[in-house]
Amino acid sequence: MSSMLEKFVEEIKRVCGDNLKSVILYGSKASGESTKKFSDYNLLLVLNKISFQDLKSITSIADKWIKQKNPPPLIFSAERLNKSTDVFPIEFLDMKEHHKVLYGDDPFTDMQINLRHLRHECESELKGKLLKLRQGYMNTGGKTSGVRELLISSVSTFLIVFRHILYLLGRTPPAKRLDALNMLSEHIKINTEPFISILKMKNEEKETSKLDPVVIFEQYIEEIEKIVDFVDDM
Repeated sequence: MSSMLEKFVEEIKRVCGDNLKSVILYGSKASGESTKKFSDYNLLLVLNKISFQDLKSITSIADKWIKQKNPPPLIFSAERLNKSTDVFPIEFLDMKEHHKVLYGDDPFTDMQINLRHLRHECESELKGKLLKLRQGYMNTGGKTSGVRELLISSVSTFLIVFRHILYLLGRTPPAKRLDALNMLSEHIKINTEPFISILKMKNEEKETSKLDPVVIFEQYIEEIEKIVDFVDDM
């Protein structure tokens, strides 16, 4: 655990006291897919109850944490967490598979995810993100630098959804998103190259300087549309 993270967890324990049930690290830092430039610490706090005073107390120590480019923690009461699996099946399934308990109980030990709810969220997320991707392209004006940034900022969210489609197909996805993408391509005839190129851009690999982001975007959105249609027809 980094000193920054360790210090923040200790501060959370201090301000929440006995009301704090769990502090959970999730996301790329927990799954081992973090990159130096694009990764931060994602935390889930589970409390026995959440009052406005609890929110104020956590906010009072979160300023420095947020200024260090980390997102504010997610905060759930234990009861509401267990009642929200039908609304957030992708998020909770991802957390359940890749998380680290930094303090307290593991809230994911007995959590069950309904595949019907998972399919619905996969469809909703894909269609919503596809709409935003088209809007994002228009915002770039087709300029290379803007399109490159759009590709890099969007690819992880799509790959997360793609991993969860494998559950709907009766497969257990591998931990790494690229491996999961390759597994998905065994069921849906898609070209994985645009996604691989974007991940290389994200990792700032030298050969990507020669790639044309606009050409990749055209291929990228075409493959995403194929996956949207597949999930829609399930």
